[in-house]
Amino acid sequence: MGAGPSGPGGVSAERARYVREMFDRISRRYELLNLIMTAGMHRRWNSRVIEVAGLEGGERVLDLACGTGSLSRDLARAVGPYGYVLGVDFSAGMLRLARRRMYANLEYRLGDATDLKEVESRSFDVATIAYGARNIPDLAALFSEMRRCLKPGGRAVCLEIARPEGVPARAFYGVWFDRIVPLLGGMISGDREAYAYLPRSVKEFVAPAELAGIMERSGLRNVTWERLAGGIITLHSGTKPR
Repeated sequence: MGAGPSGPGGVSAERARYVREMFDRISRRYELLNLIMTAGMHRRWNSRVIEVAGLEGGERVLDLACGTGSLSRDLARAVGPYGYVLGVDFSAGMLRLARRRMYANLEYRLGDATDLKEVESRSFDVATIAYGARNIPDLAALFSEMRRCLKPGGRAVCLEIARPEGVPARAFYGVWFDRIVPLLGGMISGDREAYAYLPRSVKEFVAPAELAGIMERSGLRNVTWERLAGGIITLHSGTKPR
């Protein structure tokens, strides 16, 4: 559940400010809560991101809405000492925690995933975002920036929470995410509102097929997606044309 960028104004800017302040508040307990709420499965989903991205070593990776750096660190290990990972997030609180566990090939910057002013075009082999897309008001701008920053033939990968379709998974989701997560998150973090936001943000997010369409309209090609964990997680990927 990474943070997102500020919006251009109005409701988007107000929502972005709310989300940024929320992530700043819960940053100290964020990784513990992720571990509990996913039963450690988030590490397996990170591994699937690395597989889909096709990382073999030596690549340059841009990790947007990186939060406290869970995926960034796994990416840094995957690309090895000759690779490079840049994690970007708009929550200073999350980045303070991320910078406590660093690698020589890993850098973090405070920034807006929809307006990456300091990131050169065509400079990365892979761009990723995990659990942050639903916090971003302008998804077209997000994926357009990912495409801009990618080298020709580079891959964009998006991991996100979704509402499952199957009856058993929907029943589990209704109990776990709608009821238990806000209660558990509130008890551990002291901020129940922040974890009540999680199920709300998923309900308001676009459907997986619609997200794939946004990626395509943003200039990515060969867009595919798959459901993980009984449909509770979706993994989208697309490539920048050569």
